[in-house]
Amino acid sequence: MDIVLKLDGPKPKPAWRPVFQRGFTLIEMIASLAIVGILAAIAGLGLVQITEGFLLSRAGAESAQKAQLAMTRMVKEFTTITDVSSGSSNSVTFDSFHADEAVDTIRSFRISWNGTVGEALLLTCLDCPGGNVTAPLADNVVAFDLSYLYYDTGGNLITAPSRTPAWSAAFASPTRQAAIRLRLQLHDTNFDELTTTVFLGKHD
Repeated sequence: MDIVLKLDGPKPKPAWRPVFQRGFTLIEMIASLAIVGILAAIAGLGLVQITEGFLLSRAGAESAQKAQLAMTRMVKEFTTITDVSSGSSNSVTFDSFHADEAVDTIRSFRISWNGTVGEALLLTCLDCPGGNVTAPLADNVVAFDLSYLYYDTGGNLITAPSRTPAWSAAFASPTRQAAIRLRLQLHDTNFDELTTTVFLGKHD
């Protein structure tokens, strides 16, 4: 009698098995491209806003610098005023003492703005050698106005929109004082305006 033994064990694996790699479907590729496009659009908007902010900041800095230079020049002229012959809210004509010339000289000037937004603020020398000489103090002016301050005989500070006889009397008085307040704004109403008050000195 023959005895047959069956041995149960792991079956040998085949030497080669095909490997199947799954790629992107057309829908997945379209969805990926759409997401990338949306992200690029958002990034582009951010860059545009950053650029606009930089340009606005630079324009604001340039505007502030021009306004400050114009204000400094006007203050320099006003601190050496010897007489004010006329003055309104947008223009003032005055004599100013210039000690930095070859010969100490009193010259007549006019600072004026025609009231049109975007026009220049002008400084005109009325009796310079060769006649009238006009130069812009600042361009693209949005607002410029002058106020005339003085102390009355009771010691009260009065503000007038133009040069008045009472203001002139205070300016000429050895005991009272007069001043001119300046307000200047350039380019855009969103930018800060500059305001200063110059108390006028007495010069012989």
